[in-house]
Amino acid sequence: MFRKFTKLYMVLLFFLIIVGGINIFMVDEPSDQQQNQLENKVTQTTPGYSTMTTIAQISTTHLLENAILDIQVTPTDDKEDVLLQLQTSEFLTEDMLLKNTYNMLQDIQKIETIDTFTFAWYMLIKSENTEVLALTLDREGLNKVVTTSYQALPTIATDYKKHEVLQ
Repeated sequence: MFRKFTKLYMVLLFFLIIVGGINIFMVDEPSDQQQNQLENKVTQTTPGYSTMTTIAQISTTHLLENAILDIQVTPTDDKEDVLLQLQTSEFLTEDMLLKNTYNMLQDIQKIETIDTFTFAWYMLIKSENTEVLALTLDREGLNKVVTTSYQALPTIATDYKKHEVLQ
């Protein structure tokens, strides 16, 4: 009698293994195109993604080369705090960096979801990438950009730092 149950268990086990194996190979996996579409939908609904891509487009429009080091968008409620780090390949004066910043701010200030915006310009100094100019503007400062000149940026910024090489 013990042998009958052993044979029955062996047949049942063999049947379960075959059904499980067939089931594994029959599972419908999404195609690469479906997977990419799903990833795009998830990415586009991610908070800050739209702002990040808009700022990247503005940066590439105003700068001659690909100077973006990093873009960080931190969503808070319905507003966003943005940090844009840029690399300059040549030595520029404070005046030139402010002009480049001002030109980009003309477009950036139109993005209503931005609460604070920080520019950080980097330059190679003694073979090290060094922050040479950083300025932060709150929403009030961003709104003032259209009515001021590039020379007034340090006065409307909530935080303004420049490296000694720009002195």
